[in-house]
Amino acid sequence: MKLTMDTKLKMIKEYLDEQVPMTKLVKKYNYDLAKLKYLVKLYQLHGETPFVYQDKRIYTREEKLEAIKIVMTNQKSARQLALEKGMPSPHVIQDWVEKFKKDGADSIQISRGRKRYRLHADRQKYLANKELRERLAYLEAENAYLKKAYSLIQEKSRRTKKK
Repeated sequence: MKLTMDTKLKMIKEYLDEQVPMTKLVKKYNYDLAKLKYLVKLYQLHGETPFVYQDKRIYTREEKLEAIKIVMTNQKSARQLALEKGMPSPHVIQDWVEKFKKDGADSIQISRGRKRYRLHADRQKYLANKELRERLAYLEAENAYLKKAYSLIQEKSRRTKKK
C-alpha cells in the first residue's frame, strides 16, 4: 500500500515523539520496516523538508551522472547517497544506475516523472504518434458527421419525391 507523505510524517513522529515501537507502526500502517528505518534516518538528517517538497526537486543530468559514478565506484551506497541528498527514496538512484548500465550515459537526461524519461528521438516519435492519433480521431468524427448529414439529405430528398 502506498502511503502519502503526510502519513509517513505522522508515522515518523509517532516513533520519535511518542516512542511507539517500529514493529507496531509497521503493522498498524502495513508498511515495510526497512523503508520506515530509512524515513526515520532521513527525517533525523533533514527534518520535514524532503517530505514537504518531494515533487518539486528536479535533478540535472550532471547531478545524476555524478551520483551514478559515486555508486558504481563503490564510494557510497545508493541508500547513503540518497540520505545525504535528502531523497524520499533510495530507489531513485538505483533506477538511474540501472538505466545507465542498460542504455549508457545518453539515456540519462533531465526529467520530470517517468513519462518524460525518454531520449529525445523517442519523445519525438511519441509526440508524432500522439498528433496522428488526434488527427485520426478528428477525421473519424468528421466522417461520421458527414455520413449522418448525407443520410439526412438523402432522406429529405426521398420525402420530397414522394409528394
